[in-house]
Amino acid sequence: MDRVDRLLALVAELRAASPEPVDSAALAARLRVSERTVRRDLELLTHGGLPVESGRRGHALPDAPPPEPLSEVASLMGPVRDTLAEAVRTRRVVRLAYTDRAGARSFRDVEAHGLVIAPYGEYLVGWCRMRDGPRMFRLDRVGAAFLSGRGAEVRDLDDLLAALRVPLPRPPVEPGPRGTAGTTGAAGAARARAWTLDRLEVVRSRLREVTAEVRGGGEGAAALRGVLGHLAEWTRWQVAAIRAAATDEDPVLEGRRPPFPPEFDRELPYAARERMIQDAMALRSLGDLVRDLREVLEAAAHWAAECDDGLWEEDLPDPRPFGPPGMPRPLADLLAGWRGPLAHIEWHLDRLSDDPPVPASEDEEGVWIVDRCPLQA
Repeated sequence: MDRVDRLLALVAELRAASPEPVDSAALAARLRVSERTVRRDLELLTHGGLPVESGRRGHALPDAPPPEPLSEVASLMGPVRDTLAEAVRTRRVVRLAYTDRAGARSFRDVEAHGLVIAPYGEYLVGWCRMRDGPRMFRLDRVGAAFLSGRGAEVRDLDDLLAALRVPLPRPPVEPGPRGTAGTTGAAGAARARAWTLDRLEVVRSRLREVTAEVRGGGEGAAALRGVLGHLAEWTRWQVAAIRAAATDEDPVLEGRRPPFPPEFDRELPYAARERMIQDAMALRSLGDLVRDLREVLEAAAHWAAECDDGLWEEDLPDPRPFGPPGMPRPLADLLAGWRGPLAHIEWHLDRLSDDPPVPASEDEEGVWIVDRCPLQA
């Protein structure tokens, strides 16, 4: 055990016993070091500011005093994030002055239930009493927050995130702090890349599970065939469009694209294009459709793993299937956020289940909840 790990383990032992003292011999035995090493480490921690109390019975950490409650007036004076964190900790209702993406300001009461960090921002997750439903609010769009004296209903953060269809940010592949909010340069690029690759692997895993259920004799083969045909072609286009926007090169269509009529590459209504996709994909076996989509995702993963770090540090044009590009967004958001190809795949896989999420609609907070294919929303 190196010194840093030993210091962490020592503090963990003291906290576990707090406020009761633990003598040097017991600490040495638990850490498998000498009592002299324990005393030296305790001296280092004390000089560093840790309030270790030493006496005849041993060493102890006093109970940490509870934080001073944030008053309603003080909640308006300090940083917005501190007010929101206090609202989450104490399960309170907080009133927000919120500006949406279009620049419209609204005032709303929100039951604060969690703060979530993603590569593209930090969000308050809660129950919006004005909308009477779960919502997310980007912290950098909250102009002011007022901590009310009202308590929030008991709700589960995981249930709220599931209702929002928001992928919970996962830890990077390498050890380190979660998320990339407030981090720039190579470290921020590494975190955004790792989060995106993890989301890709989650989607690939879900695809394997759904396919295995049907191949194992489960029902739903016909529905899965139609969904996979749709997903293979649209994911191919979405990934190619994002790569082209990022590299300023011609689109590269990965996978096993079937032949389409010449008019397929012209401007067409969504319904007409989808009919052509389904007609072309109907000639394929279920295995061929799975391999096509899998190859598109594998190519996306290889490119995401090897592309330049600089692409993860800037906002890129958001290619849309219809109309002009959307507002520029980070590459991690374009690929793995709830408007991207991975969320599109998960949306359809969710609808193959017996109990899909309750449909709702998108509103100004940018929450991606739709009751029809996201490409049409």
